[in-house]
Amino acid sequence: MSLEQKIFSILSNIEGEIGLYFEDLTDGEDFTINPDKVFPAASTIKVPLVALILKKVEDGEFGFNDSIIISENNKVTGTGLIKDLDKSYKPTVLDLATLAIIISDNIATNQLIDMVGGVSNVTEFCEKLGLLNTKLQRKMLDIEAMKSGKDNITTAKDMGVLLKYLVKNQVVSKNVSQRLIGIMKRQQYRQKLPALIPAVSSYDPNVNSEEILPGTVVVANKTGDLWKVQNDVGIFFMPNNIVYVLSIFTKGLSDDSIGIRTISEISKIIYDEVSKKHLLNI
Repeated sequence: MSLEQKIFSILSNIEGEIGLYFEDLTDGEDFTINPDKVFPAASTIKVPLVALILKKVEDGEFGFNDSIIISENNKVTGTGLIKDLDKSYKPTVLDLATLAIIISDNIATNQLIDMVGGVSNVTEFCEKLGLLNTKLQRKMLDIEAMKSGKDNITTAKDMGVLLKYLVKNQVVSKNVSQRLIGIMKRQQYRQKLPALIPAVSSYDPNVNSEEILPGTVVVANKTGDLWKVQNDVGIFFMPNNIVYVLSIFTKGLSDDSIGIRTISEISKIIYDEVSKKHLLNI
């Protein structure tokens, strides 16, 4: 079966909607499903947010080692670690950026939103990158905003293109792009895109090596999930400078575990196909 047939075979067994964007940056091959369909971004929206804070550091508005006092209104529940730490903890700017990505810390994210000047500035930043369907419209766990219908949204294509721009060092600058990729390589939520492939662990020293060992892949990813919504977007670095991007979004799932499994299975299919095409050992 072809790549497309294998993927549609998996999708025929699930309830819900899917958006997918795959591009092999080595030879330009791509495959999409509903690339422009709008989905809840969930925590994948933290990728452009952190890109913007890194831009502000590069512009001199903040320093990576600046200590930040967390505003009381940003102290929410959900994913993350800050909520469980001493109330007097003052993270640095780099701490906040890192925590927002690798453990999807909601408090860190909300503080970063304030630091970049609010949700509209993130949406404007996305528009300047050409990501016209990606909008940050509320903070994490802002219940009142959610009740009024405000949600953070994106598309599989927008996020796939953002990942491609990162690889090409076109998100603000080479320094910003590479710094963000480096943070994403340390992602601790690995149950989706990296789960069924020989991904190098985020804590392995080789995760930051320029030389990818045969039979392995380094994945820089960011997950997102809500009730019956499972997303993951990632950059895949393989031996011989083979690189591809993959973003998968879902909604209306009958069960979240099905969405998680589906994303991991599709990722495995694509990894195997790319490996076979480029004659890599798997």
